[in-house]
Amino acid sequence: MGLVERKKQSKRQGDVSPEQGSQLYKETEITKTFEHDAFLEEVLKQKNTPKSKGKLIAIIGEPGAGKTTLLQQIADWVSREIHQSIVIWVSLADLREKELKSYLFESWLTQVAEKTGKAEPTEQLKNDFVALFNQNNVWLLLDGLDEMSASSGNPLTEIARQFREVRLISQARIVLTCRINLWDGSINALDDFDTYRSLDFSYPQQVERFIHKWFAANREKGEQLCTALKESGKERIQDLVKNPLRLTLLCLNWQSGEGKLPDTQAGLYQQFVDDFYKWKKDEFATNSDQRQQLNVKLGELAKAAIDKEATRFRLREDFVSQFLGNADDEKSLLKLALNQGWLNCVGIDTNRKPVYAFFHASFQEYFAAIAIDNWHFFLNHVPKNPSQGTYRIFEPQWKQTILLWLGQKEENLKQQKQEFIDALVHFKDGCQKFYKYRAYFLAAAGIAEFKDYFRADEIVTQIVKWTIDSPSSIKEEAKSALQQTDRTKVIAALVQLLSTNVDDSTRRQAAESLGEISTSNETAIAALVQLLQSKDVDEDTRRRAVESLGKIGTSNETAIAALVQLLQSTNVDHHTRRQAAESLGKIDSGNEIVIAALVQLLQLTNEDYDTRWQAAESLGTIGTGNEFVIAALVQLLQLTDVDNFTRIEAAESLRKIDPGNEFAIAALVQLLQLTDVDDYTHSTRRRAAESLGKIDPGNEFAITTLVQLLQSTNVDDDDIRLYAASSLEEIGTGNEFAITALVQLLQSTNVHDNTHWWAASSLGEIGTGNEFAIAALVQLLQLTDVDDFTRIEAAGSLGKIDPGNEFAIATLVQLLQLTDVNDFTRIGAVGSLGTIDPGNKFAIATLVQLLQSTNVHFFIRWQAVESLGEILQNNKHRFAVVKALSGYWQFNGEYYNLAWKCAQNMPYPDFYQAWHQHNVATRAMQSLKKILFTRII
Repeated sequence: MGLVERKKQSKRQGDVSPEQGSQLYKETEITKTFEHDAFLEEVLKQKNTPKSKGKLIAIIGEPGAGKTTLLQQIADWVSREIHQSIVIWVSLADLREKELKSYLFESWLTQVAEKTGKAEPTEQLKNDFVALFNQNNVWLLLDGLDEMSASSGNPLTEIARQFREVRLISQARIVLTCRINLWDGSINALDDFDTYRSLDFSYPQQVERFIHKWFAANREKGEQLCTALKESGKERIQDLVKNPLRLTLLCLNWQSGEGKLPDTQAGLYQQFVDDFYKWKKDEFATNSDQRQQLNVKLGELAKAAIDKEATRFRLREDFVSQFLGNADDEKSLLKLALNQGWLNCVGIDTNRKPVYAFFHASFQEYFAAIAIDNWHFFLNHVPKNPSQGTYRIFEPQWKQTILLWLGQKEENLKQQKQEFIDALVHFKDGCQKFYKYRAYFLAAAGIAEFKDYFRADEIVTQIVKWTIDSPSSIKEEAKSALQQTDRTKVIAALVQLLSTNVDDSTRRQAAESLGEISTSNETAIAALVQLLQSKDVDEDTRRRAVESLGKIGTSNETAIAALVQLLQSTNVDHHTRRQAAESLGKIDSGNEIVIAALVQLLQLTNEDYDTRWQAAESLGTIGTGNEFVIAALVQLLQLTDVDNFTRIEAAESLRKIDPGNEFAIAALVQLLQLTDVDDYTHSTRRRAAESLGKIDPGNEFAITTLVQLLQSTNVDDDDIRLYAASSLEEIGTGNEFAITALVQLLQSTNVHDNTHWWAASSLGEIGTGNEFAIAALVQLLQLTDVDDFTRIEAAGSLGKIDPGNEFAIATLVQLLQLTDVNDFTRIGAVGSLGTIDPGNKFAIATLVQLLQSTNVHFFIRWQAVESLGEILQNNKHRFAVVKALSGYWQFNGEYYNLAWKCAQNMPYPDFYQAWHQHNVATRAMQSLKKILFTRII
């Protein structure tokens, strides 16, 4: 585990999303971050610490952060690596009423004497013990300061007094652990200690390493757990298990659950809660009544915080006290919650009062869920007057709590849950069904937790239909809903759709959806294999099935065999074979059968270039370290009848599987040295330089080649210059030579305007903070003979490399204010302004004005709609847009999508009000237009 050196207690102001709940415990006032080995070497061995020179070290963290385990690691390391060190471990909870000196010279030294065959320590042993302290050889590792009994009530004050009064102890090097609640909870008498905070595990690297070690005797079960964690919808659990204790509890549950998690998220969290109380029972024993009372009050606190607090997951002391009492009261529920670890002090506010957080934000959502006993808390629909209703179902902060509520096993809630999902399914919004869709999608997610809903199959069938035939924005949201609902039912519905008499377009959509949600599912794989082998489907559908197998068929022998067979078939087109090569490159790294098939394809001289190119790329994905693959790619590079682009791809693949391969570098250098001056050769040199830059980032020869292409007078096609500028974006970040070349291109009068545009764009990617680039862009903006589109791109790039540049913003605003500028230019200016100054009122006002205007081209209005979707920032702006959109009589395409974006981000009552703002006359005119339009058609 890593640690951070902390300068002072963190100040907490903002909030976090529950998917990143562990960020609540992240230090904000740090001076240095250490990996584990670096901490041992620099802090303990080299004594490189700011306060105590390595003599007084405190390791702090929340419950289960691995403090004790880390201290054990330190004990082992010091014993091995620090010459003549005497390591003494003391669990401070074991002191009880004794002081540390008495414990050391009586209890601990007596145990030492007994190991030498003596009943009690001799005077000589005591003198030798004192001598070790005086020689600075003793290391006191004091575990669990927060568990120590203290007559003063504060263990920090008590232990500081003992350190101060017992000179002998002050001679030792001390490393202690303490819960953050205690360390930050009051006046700290140990401020002379250097303080280090334990870091969470990283996900997925350290979390998966821990799992693999836990399941070392059953690697398959460990892999299954890692796969389960990666599934969509598991983001909260991924973050949750960065804490070592919670990860341990998960592994225990996985092990005892025979390789599966509970059916519902609520079931998993209930197991965590039960296990957590068991873990703390020896330290802080509680009875069932205490636990029940604490859980109820934690639920009330959690529910109120999510509903009303400005920072839902960082909780002010006075707010917490309303529910749990005062921390100073030893008998209060707050004291019990702190002792149990359900709440922890994570910092101080601006008034230097404690700020608390739940053990993890997802536990706060769980406790809130168990505190809700009526579904009307989430939804109380008042159809004609939504402002009088309750619509937490549309507030994103409540979604996870709703799902946890639905997942509870309590029998008395079963009827309530049936009624709630019924209400979601039948919700009528009076606003073009935007909120009906949202309610229905929530119901789809809900049946994954409440599996007893009697119409679950109907919900899944409807969602599948929407993925195939609905407006684009609804279609995308329906695809997302498929990943959140009951997977078993979804896969069954999609497989059935593949086998029924439907058109190829529907089959393609079903195959694509299976590829998104059915990882390693045997039923889905079998259906896709059957589809790609069918003679009754077109090549586009077959190719879609091949693509989906590449996503879900990892290491599956049936999928691999079918794809290899397809790769070798002469009855499918080149595009399908190329897709098969790509899919094989994804599903089984190192598979000898796959590698042999791809190498065989690579060596076919009658195969089209694109397919051989794809085979080379796939080998670069799966052939790492494989000598057979390396030899095949080297051989390909030596052939004379291979096109240059395939040669480049082969060199890139060699770079991936055999980093630093000299043959790959040599092949690319050779391509760079081509002397032919036709545009094809220039394009080859550009690609080769780009690839060389990837193999050897910052490669001066590659950058030089691209710059030469920019500067060459023999390049007739400006597209080659554009490609060269684009490649410099990839490999030339911060390179002065590249920046200079782009500035020269920007200032050249011998190239087309679109080349100026691209040079300005590329500078925006590689010139961050570069004064020369900034000055060149400012100069360009001041010229009068520059086309508007280049001016707009220059302003956008200036905003990227010099954020907040007033000149860039002023230029765009000026363009917007011109009366003789065309609408296309105005749209471009608005887009750039929205990028470098999101929420810019002038940009939004201009777009709304274009939206409402009857005198602009349809495309301009469409582009205004698209730009608004990107830059809208607040409810006021959305209200104005919805009001404008509601007056449209032909409501489809981008107009619909923009309204959908607003609906996803606006409270339902606000959207309803904006939608119904138009007066009766306007509504009547809309109806008349619809009737007339229908009759004309």
